[in-house]
Amino acid sequence: MKKLLITIHLLMASSLLLAGNCYAEVISTSEYTQTRVGMIQAMDRASRTAVISGYRYSFSGVKGYDLPDVRLHGSKFGAFMLLDVGMTVKVVYRLSEHSRVVVELQQVANGTKLGIPRDVS
Repeated sequence: MKKLLITIHLLMASSLLLAGNCYAEVISTSEYTQTRVGMIQAMDRASRTAVISGYRYSFSGVKGYDLPDVRLHGSKFGAFMLLDVGMTVKVVYRLSEHSRVVVELQQVANGTKLGIPRDVS
């Protein structure tokens, strides 16, 4: 009986470690941030990615668990799940090998000029 309990305990511990590793993958990124204004063209809620003005952005966070700050227009609050195709957004991101990793995203008014914002030098 004692061996069975130890085996179950070890299996549970190893499965928790594996689950933790799946979600806490550190993404290798540039240490510098860049800012762009773009339009959301596609959303993939399952993989937490979006295509914004032709570039793929990841919303998984730089460390795999630190979610980016997302705010809707006129609000201090928001979430990835509230974003939708057609929205114009200002994105602060870091470059990685496979995508741009979002650090901060703010929805801006439709009609805002796309590209590098004027307030960023």
